[in-house]
Amino acid sequence: MSSPTSPSRTVHKFGGASLADGAGVRRVAAILRERSASRPVAVVSAIAGVTALLDAQAREAAQGALDLAPVRVRHRSLLAQLGLDGELCNRHLAELAAVLAGVRTRGRLSSGERDHVLSFGERISARIVAAHLSNIGLRAVPVDAFDLGLVSDSNHGRARVLASSAANVKNALERIDGIPVITGFVAADADGRLTTLGRNGSDLSAALIAEAIGASEVVFWKDVGGVLSADPELVPAARVLRELTYDEAAEFTRFGASVLHADAVHPLMRSRIPARVACVREPGDEGTGIRGERSGARCIGVACRRGLSRALVHCANVGQARLKLEAALASASIEPLHIAANDDALTVVALWSDELGRALLELGGRLEIERELASIAAVGCGSEAERVLDALARIGVTRRDAWRAGERATLLCLVPESDLPRAAAAIHAALFAPTTVA
Repeated sequence: MSSPTSPSRTVHKFGGASLADGAGVRRVAAILRERSASRPVAVVSAIAGVTALLDAQAREAAQGALDLAPVRVRHRSLLAQLGLDGELCNRHLAELAAVLAGVRTRGRLSSGERDHVLSFGERISARIVAAHLSNIGLRAVPVDAFDLGLVSDSNHGRARVLASSAANVKNALERIDGIPVITGFVAADADGRLTTLGRNGSDLSAALIAEAIGASEVVFWKDVGGVLSADPELVPAARVLRELTYDEAAEFTRFGASVLHADAVHPLMRSRIPARVACVREPGDEGTGIRGERSGARCIGVACRRGLSRALVHCANVGQARLKLEAALASASIEPLHIAANDDALTVVALWSDELGRALLELGGRLEIERELASIAAVGCGSEAERVLDALARIGVTRRDAWRAGERATLLCLVPESDLPRAAAAIHAALFAPTTVA
């Protein structure tokens, strides 16, 4: 038997859309069967829609309502489609019911309880995928990432995994005989309290596990053909980018490209592990390769973020106000998209939240807030700023702000969220002729 940490070992991450139904799980199994000789490691998300369902049930429990039927039906339907035991998930469903009952009794939902509730999506998903693999003759073991030793800080909802986890994960995986099917998204803090890693957190889990075992490649299996030059829901003309460097992928995700977790590229970059983003429905297609050093300035694509606010704080000491605000935002785990200062005002662009509102009010001074905004980042296209701004002007979209950021001369424009679809499409069309996308 080959060493579990041999260079040929690969990590395969499967998103919720890949696991949406019985046909999807069978596709996942076929991919792993084809690669079984190299003893792949699988990392799975919750099945499609379950995380949102669990989140809603947690909030409803805090308001006095408790109905597990939607979650139970969703998973038992999948079990039936795969011909598996309908009671496979009962232990986890019972634990979930107990957590939600406690929330209902107290009438409030803590961030730790929310993470505990959300964890059941991945924990049940891993059991279902592993059971199906075993059912078709592949040795497979469901594994909770926190049992591997994936330890995080206690920042619930956006926890950061501690560097010391790598040795624990490597040693634990060496002892597993068969294909480990590991929960993405979930970790635990030093006291054993469950934490989650943020949106698309399973991507980050896969990258960290790959780094820990020295994998030869990570494949992020998605329901799209790779990393696209824009969100196809906003820009139907978006095209697959066949190659990205680590730096390019990191900057693209940083500014809003949602195909990967924004932090997932960094472990790969540190350890020089190549990655691919590929379509689970077309496993023979190469998708997008992510590897290599900075390639020089070039336009990468258009990345967008919704739900932003822009605040102007007029105060006497702008420098002091900025320091105070940055400390408050860091304490609340809020990452602003942009902070700038002039002689009499501080400008802040960030996702709106109650915590952000409180931090702004504590600064004193006169406060102006505009909400329901969106950012459009022309990643790597700073030299094409005039074309970007002309594209907005031609369609009559008024930009609320614009600035450069990142290491690739990225230009960001802030526009009303209602204008985002046509603004993103216009900028993409201005920057990317059919022959210019790699």
